[in-house]
This record gives sequence, C-alpha cells and structure tokens, in this order.
Amino acid sequence: MRPLTICALAISLVTACDEPTRPAMTPHLPKAPGLALIVAPPIDLGTLGGSFSTALAINALGQVVGYSAIASNLQGHAFMWRSGTGMTDLGTLGGTFSQAVAVNALGQVVGNIALASGFTHGFSWQSGQGMVDIGTLGGVATQARAINVLGQIVGNSYTAGGEDHAFSWRAGTGMTDLGTLGGSTSDAFAVNELGQVVGSSTMPGDLQRHAFLWRSGTGMIDLGTLGGTNSGAVAINALGQVVGNSYTASGEDHAFSWQAATGMTDLGTLGGVSSQARGVNALGQVIGKARIPIGGEHAFLWQSGAPMIDIGTLGYLSDAWAVNDLGQVVGYSVTTAEEGHAFLWEKTTGMTDLGTLGSDYSAALAINDRGQIVGEAGNATGVLIVHAVLWNTLNPPTPAEQVATLTDLVNRLAAAGTLNQGQANALLAKLEAVTRHLNKGDKKSAANLLQAFINQVRALVNAGIVSAADGQTLIDAAQKLIDELSA
Repeated sequence: MRPLTICALAISLVTACDEPTRPAMTPHLPKAPGLALIVAPPIDLGTLGGSFSTALAINALGQVVGYSAIASNLQGHAFMWRSGTGMTDLGTLGGTFSQAVAVNALGQVVGNIALASGFTHGFSWQSGQGMVDIGTLGGVATQARAINVLGQIVGNSYTAGGEDHAFSWRAGTGMTDLGTLGGSTSDAFAVNELGQVVGSSTMPGDLQRHAFLWRSGTGMIDLGTLGGTNSGAVAINALGQVVGNSYTASGEDHAFSWQAATGMTDLGTLGGVSSQARGVNALGQVIGKARIPIGGEHAFLWQSGAPMIDIGTLGYLSDAWAVNDLGQVVGYSVTTAEEGHAFLWEKTTGMTDLGTLGSDYSAALAINDRGQIVGEAGNATGVLIVHAVLWNTLNPPTPAEQVATLTDLVNRLAAAGTLNQGQANALLAKLEAVTRHLNKGDKKSAANLLQAFINQVRALVNAGIVSAADGQTLIDAAQKLIDELSA
C-alpha cells in the first residue's frame, strides 16, 4: 500500500455498484454564470486549532472538505466546512490522522485515517452517523479515493494474500474486490453515475500496467494503451468517457480519452513530449497539463473535434486541477513575479488570478457547478503556513438554480430507491409550484411552498424513509432559499 497522500483530484462523482439502465443523456452546457470572472477575495476557512489546513473538494451545496492541524500541530484531522457553521472536526478512529478527500451531493464524505496500529483505512462520514471504518479486503490497509451520490466508495486495499486490489464499497454490502487484469495489483481512482469504476491494473507477469473500466455484471475490461507498455485511467464522466494517461509506441507519456465506440484517443501535447489528464466534465472536456516546445508545462483543455488548447499562464508555468460542467477550469500558475497563484479560466475571459491570503502562494484544487472554488493559500506569516480557502464568484446561484439543485437531489434519492415514485412526485410537485410562483414574482407563496416541502421532508425522516443526514441536506438547502426570499 502506498502511503497516505494528498489527492487533490478527488472527484465526487456518482452512483451505485449495481448498474442501472442507462438513461438517455444529451450533454448540454448550462447557462454560464455571467459574472464568473469577477471573483471575491479568498475566504480563509481557518483551522481546527492548529497552524495549517487545506481544502480538497466542494459539492454543489458549498460543503467543503479537507484536513487541518489541531491545536497541538501533532495531529491532522479531516474536516467539513459549511457557511454559517464553519469548520467541523470529523475526528479519527483512534489514530492521530485523518483526511477527507471527497464529498458527494448529499454531504457524505470519504477519506482516509491512520489507525492506532499505524495502518491506513478508508472511512465514510455523514452527519448524524459519524465516521465509519470501511475495512479492508482482508489485509492490513486501505486507501479510499472517490465517492458517488449513493455512497459508493472506490479505492484500493490489501487482500488477505498481501496483494493490492481495487475495491468498491457500499454501506450494507461492504467491500467488493474488483479483481485485476491478470496481474497481482490494481487501483481504482473514480466512479461515475452508473457505478462504472476506472483505474489501472497490472497485467499477467506484473511487468505492464493498463487502464481498466469495471462494470457490475461484466467486471474489469482492459482499455489498452496508446501503443506503449503502460496506461492508467484517472476519471470518468456520466456518459462513460474515461480519461487518463498512457505511453505511446515511442515511449512518450500522453493524455488519452476512451469511449466504448471509439476506443482510446491520443489527446496529443502542446508541442512538447508529454501531457497528463487530470479530469473530465459532463461535456467531455478534458483538462490537465502538457509540455510546450520550449520546455515547461501549461494547463490545457481538450474537447472532441478540436485540438488541445493551451489555456495560458499568469506568467510562466500552469497546471489545471479541476473543471466543472460550465467549462470553468481551476489550477495553479507561476506569475510574472515568480509567485505561485491559483487561477480560474473561462473561454470568454481567459485566466484570472485568484490571489492569496497575503503571501506569494495559493492553489485552486476543486470547483463546483456554482463556480465556488476551494484550495489552499499561504497567509502573511509565511508561505509554509497554508490555510484552506474558498473563492466565491460574485454571481450567487439564482432562486431558480437553487430549486434546480433541490430537484436534482430529490431525483437522486428516487433513483437510489430511497423514495418511491409517489413520495418523489409529491416533493417534486411542490418544487414545480415554487418555480411557477417565482416566475410570477410571488416570493411569499414560493417561500410558503418551500416550508411545506421542508415539512414533508421532516415527515419522511420521522418515518424512517429518508435518513437524517439526507433530510437535513434537503432542509438546509430549502431553508437557505426561504431566507433569501424573505429578506
């Protein structure tokens, strides 16, 4: 097992281990935020009492997760930060360290803990239930990397025989060994809405490693390479588009995109010898970094039908870490003053410097579809003292967008089987009525309907149909909108 490391590319994708029937999906670009290039100064999210913290992921509700030093600075604990309540210590399970790496749309958190024994285990956390050790495949250690909206967690774990295998974990069913491509090891890095898992596995003989796609019922398939010996997948979107990196026949390391109908596509470079993919959004836009002809690396954006785009720098080098479904890209770049700063890139406005907390360093590591960005920044006391930070665009979500988020959450609970059709329809009908009143400018009636929505959610929680954690997520989002409409 590799040691526990910071994984800034912790992708909170979605769904269940048993693959449902694929819905008809047409990628479309949501309405752009409009003011997304105007970003408020970074918000210092603070710490859990120690001197440093970093934020690694954010969901659509603005819930932020990462890890922070506690008062002694001898331990680091996973945290969740929420507007209005601040940073919550998620604790440990007897050891001295925990780290949250991803959070799904319902506020379920995944991360890793160091046990008192010194071994690493993955954990699941949600409000009202606390931290749960997800165990192992029979061996001594586990590393969790991603979670979907139904709470499916993927990563890698030691088996009883000492081999390191990719796994999928779900509450109630536990951990499933995803196997290998014939070798002794495999790693899972991401999971999408259909429960499709991607990663890499050694081949027979353990001399080569190939990217894989795993599906419930069909198991693990080899995605091949770009002609070289090794490849690995790092992300997958809802349409089953896989991205990663592979050696070419000439030995260069190139980013790739894979789809079932077309196989593996070489994304090329920016004129240099290598490229590296880090993520893909619902539109099939791939981001990462690539070598340029004169040396050094620039962040890139790639989309099918067009060559790789150099999205530029703030002066010299750049690296893209995440992309949302609006096509907004965030990452890190070296400025003309030779400082490392976080950036936001949009097609219409280019690259915007997000600034720091007073030092010469910041990095943006994740962005949600509301344009909220998280990462870390050095404060004025020194570059080595970093704090978790949040950047908000100056265009907050509209009431209609907030209703759309609530609608999406209800649909996800219905898809998971938590709500039956009648229960889901009753909630959705109230949200549709809210939208009609908002369109008429009747904020009071919309707020009253949202209160009725909250009452119904509470009834479902009291009846044991919806969990307290999921219910609170819906209630908090609805109450936030009520407060805005009543202001």
